[in-house]
Amino acid sequence: MVEKIIVTGAGGLLGYVLVRQALASGFDVCSLDFEHMPDCGRPIQMDLTDSSSVKSRIETERPEVVINTASLTDVDLCERQPELAKRVNGAAPGNLAEACEGAGAFLIHLSTDYVFDGNNGNYNENDQPAPLNQYGASKLLGEELVMCNKNTCVARTSVIYGWGRSFRPNFGTWLYSKLSKGEKINVVSDQFASPTLNTNLADMILELAERRWRGVIHLAGATRINRFDFAIKLANAFRFEPSLITSVKSDTSSWIATRPRDSSLDVTRAKSILNAKPLTVEEALREFAQTAAQTK
Repeated sequence: MVEKIIVTGAGGLLGYVLVRQALASGFDVCSLDFEHMPDCGRPIQMDLTDSSSVKSRIETERPEVVINTASLTDVDLCERQPELAKRVNGAAPGNLAEACEGAGAFLIHLSTDYVFDGNNGNYNENDQPAPLNQYGASKLLGEELVMCNKNTCVARTSVIYGWGRSFRPNFGTWLYSKLSKGEKINVVSDQFASPTLNTNLADMILELAERRWRGVIHLAGATRINRFDFAIKLANAFRFEPSLITSVKSDTSSWIATRPRDSSLDVTRAKSILNAKPLTVEEALREFAQTAAQTK
């Protein structure tokens, strides 16, 4: 049984709920972050690009499992600063994997649907990655460096949303904020993904940690959907006015980096091996709405 874990990026959207759910499950949790220090677990400030500090911390803590949620997720920033993206999303996970291997710790590394080009959609774990932008390329580099070590799992996910992180909105909380104020918004209708509720994702990750499942697995929402349709479903879940949402095409956006048109993930493997199943968009939005009052 796993008792001691380290969560990196513990102040982020996924890390925030992951630490809390791990503590609720009885784990001893060391919470690492660099910019946004978590308020639970045993918080420690750590720069994952500093390989010597990472190695020293892993050797000192001696965790059984390390869950790496830390990432530079600003897609356009990665496009503007590709070397920074490679350092944070590529080299740092590689260093972490080496440190874990040396200390006998199991590593779960979170990656992204953006490693795919989006030409087909519904990607499974055996499909060939072909990133369109620097963010996807840097995350793929991280995957490759992590998988050079044996005691690892790469878990790809897609459009994480949920309550928790206060310093930066996510797609779900942005929609809630705008629609709850009666503001009109434009949402693209030609970009498909597999939106993933952070609490559901945390449940799946913790199960993988307990089982020390090795390899590549897609952990995402069970529904392929475009962003506009997702926004409509969220509006209905909260009884907001759907007419506030206008469908637009992605070529009208001011994005710097090219986004894949359909990066949805096939979660058949996760459904078949996990007790904590990927939620459908309706199930996830129902949970998102139900927990709104006590968490936002």
